[in-house]
Amino acid sequence: MDLQQQLDQFPSISLKEMDEVALINRIDTKYIFHANILDDILNSLVKEYSILNIEGTKMHLYETLYFDDGNLNLYLNHHNQRGSRYKLRLRRYGSSSISFIEVKAKTNKGRTIKSRKKTAQFEKSLHPDQLTFFREVTQEEQGEWQCSTCINFNRITLVSLNPPERMTLDLNLQFLDDKNNVKFENIIVAEVKQGSKAPSAFINEMKTRRIQPSSISKYCLGLSLLRPTLKQNLFKKQQLLIKNIQNRA
Repeated sequence: MDLQQQLDQFPSISLKEMDEVALINRIDTKYIFHANILDDILNSLVKEYSILNIEGTKMHLYETLYFDDGNLNLYLNHHNQRGSRYKLRLRRYGSSSISFIEVKAKTNKGRTIKSRKKTAQFEKSLHPDQLTFFREVTQEEQGEWQCSTCINFNRITLVSLNPPERMTLDLNLQFLDDKNNVKFENIIVAEVKQGSKAPSAFINEMKTRRIQPSSISKYCLGLSLLRPTLKQNLFKKQQLLIKNIQNRA
């Protein structure tokens, strides 16, 4: 059975229905594993989740432009393990042709809070209204942001309404900047998004397979791989893990 046939086994959920579990303020739990076990994992979840279906498409292209200041302080805040931090990005959802400008903040209590709004532009240079949005949400009135990296991937989104949960599976990760391009074709990055800790069929599946949660930021991982001269001691364990999984038969 190919991947599309597997995805077709899941009941569908629309974007509008998924708004019931938007989980803008949430707890995130992430995992990394090799693509060769994706089939078995999907088979174990068919009875527990619905799949996001947009006009017949169940695996969606995501294109993301990340922004930072001239000293890459948003990257460094994460590297230096600052409790409260945030990422700035433009994201285009390929299946719906919709773009959002987003601020993804991490609190010192471990929660993720996302602020976003639709935007008509998806470019490496911020438009004035986009810059205003970043400044208003971050309260950094003098913030000067520039595009630091681009991350592309395909995403499968699974949804549980009871308890409320969204679970994403990111495939075909690609990190790019003006000079370099790094791809991971055998890697799956999974993320469970919950309003509060609750039973999760996917987390139980990870426990059964003895796959431990991983603290991973795609932005920081990508930037550290694209720019090896950056301070990156905190991310070397992530780099080694993802490279070892990528090269696994």
